[in-house]
Amino acid sequence: MMELVEQPLQDQRPPPDSGKAPASVVPIPMYAARDISLDVSRGLIIALMALDHVRIFFSAAQFDPVDLDQTTAGYFLTRWVTHLCAPGFFFIVGLGAWLIGRKHGRLKLAGFLALRGLWLVVLEFALFGFAWSFHPGWTWFGVIWGLGAGMILLSVLLLVPRPALLAGAALFILLHNAFSIPSGGALAQILYTGGWAQLPLFGGEVILYPILPWAALMMLGYAIGPWLMPAGQSAAKPLAFAGAIALLLFVLVRLAGYGQSPGGGFEGQPDLGWTILSFLNVQKYPPSLQFALVTLGLLLLFQAWTAGRQAVTGPLSLLATYGRVPFFFYAFHLFLIHGAALLVAWLLGWPISYLFWTGEGPNLVPPEGFGFVLVGVWLTWLAVLVVLYPACRWFGKVKSGSGHIWLRFL
Repeated sequence: MMELVEQPLQDQRPPPDSGKAPASVVPIPMYAARDISLDVSRGLIIALMALDHVRIFFSAAQFDPVDLDQTTAGYFLTRWVTHLCAPGFFFIVGLGAWLIGRKHGRLKLAGFLALRGLWLVVLEFALFGFAWSFHPGWTWFGVIWGLGAGMILLSVLLLVPRPALLAGAALFILLHNAFSIPSGGALAQILYTGGWAQLPLFGGEVILYPILPWAALMMLGYAIGPWLMPAGQSAAKPLAFAGAIALLLFVLVRLAGYGQSPGGGFEGQPDLGWTILSFLNVQKYPPSLQFALVTLGLLLLFQAWTAGRQAVTGPLSLLATYGRVPFFFYAFHLFLIHGAALLVAWLLGWPISYLFWTGEGPNLVPPEGFGFVLVGVWLTWLAVLVVLYPACRWFGKVKSGSGHIWLRFL
């Protein structure tokens, strides 16, 4: 899904007449030339994504976790931390696209982006709609659609000079909350506003990821890539500077009440804790300026912290393993989580019909007698990560050791 970066193994062949063994018998690190910080950042994003999806299929909560009138601090933070995922997907795809273009040129990059984007759009409607719903024919315009459409758009916009692309993406992100576009037309909803739309051939559909607001984050990542990764590797100082500026701007625009749709502003609460939660409660669909600033700011700081590492251990090593095979993780985790929820529901007597999405939108409010409390959701998430780890490690080895072009699309 996000694995756009070709990072070949370093040449470890000994010089002529060196007396050393030939390269064929010299151990070569599996990911020697990879930017580990990108792998770790991708791993963090998809691990948090799994938490959000476990919450959807296993939680007993019958309220919106970011509705401050109903939620608890635990449910709010569980949902809020996963806000980092979607902007991270799009931004890192942009960074990866810049790295490919740096090595192979814009023409090859454009062809790859167009083909990869089309592949993702097809999979969204042919496969992942079923993974979400377990109902044949059910679809929505989800994150895979958004990524695919953004790649196709970027493949065309590569013709635009990089400074102009950077200016256009930045201005769109900064200004798109300052004006409104009528949401009545299907085209406007696909391109800009999102929401429910009646579409030819599809019928009624939920457009979760309209193209332009999310693609702008991808364009930003591509255009700013030379500054954040000047030598093809993550640079800690530029990443930390950009992250700090983004967070500072978030605080300023949040206090000023700019960069959020009407009704999504900051409101004081009876105590400090809930006031902080209200301050963090930014709009994701479609992504507001405030949402983009706080999420990208935190992700940039995290990537700066991991930049320059030659190796990682402990939890970062686990994240790197996931981050090397993000598309494989995504495809596997959806079927794993949804299938596990069906099995657990059958074993514990939960209402199973909730897990089959037959309406035009997703089932997000579980019936009475369904699901775990929050601690159970977190434990289930950890169990999912444990199951996914050996599979991702295995596929990472397969992918790195194979020259098959088709593996680049998985």
